[in-house]
Amino acid sequence: MKNSNRVRFICTLLAVAVLVCGTLTGCGRQVKTDEAGGIASDMGAENSRNLMNPTQLPDSSFIYDASIADLENADSYMEGQTVQVTGEVVGDCIADDLQPDYCWITLQANDGSYSEVNVFMPRSLARVIDTYGVYGKRGTTLQVRGTFTMACTQHTGLTGIHADHVALVGRGAISESQFNPSHFVPGLALIVIGAALTVIYRYLSERRR
Repeated sequence: MKNSNRVRFICTLLAVAVLVCGTLTGCGRQVKTDEAGGIASDMGAENSRNLMNPTQLPDSSFIYDASIADLENADSYMEGQTVQVTGEVVGDCIADDLQPDYCWITLQANDGSYSEVNVFMPRSLARVIDTYGVYGKRGTTLQVRGTFTMACTQHTGLTGIHADHVALVGRGAISESQFNPSHFVPGLALIVIGAALTVIYRYLSERRR
């Protein structure tokens, strides 16, 4: 009787274990939906966040982080696109004749290509400019975002950016040129060589007489 009771007890435990395993397996295979209406699989918490929501509307706004050199060689595809560029302010601030509250500045690429692009912006945004780059001065570095136009109908066909956001990247500075005597060495050497050749020429001319 004791052996039969042990067998029944073991069989009962095995049945309960099989039932529990089946229940857990069924729960793991259930399809879950998130709050946004997307379908989540049982691949883990990380994959369940990367869901596709069929009710989401498409977004047609794009920002192209472009270089100024790219804009100089832009084609018609870039017309009307929202672009973002970074460069040094050079030249001067030119007031717009038709809109006194707006002005034009010039951004020069800081990648060594010396490419430039005109920027049309409100004067309020231009207040962050502390230095305009000229000889002996490094202009303020700005990040400008706005609409790129290849031939603006409002500004006699000018190519440029109509800025709606301006951020300060780096302040301008005055570059003081230090005196370096070694820069005069090539010139002095040429003067000495020229003087020596003159003396030799006169010496030879005297001997021929």
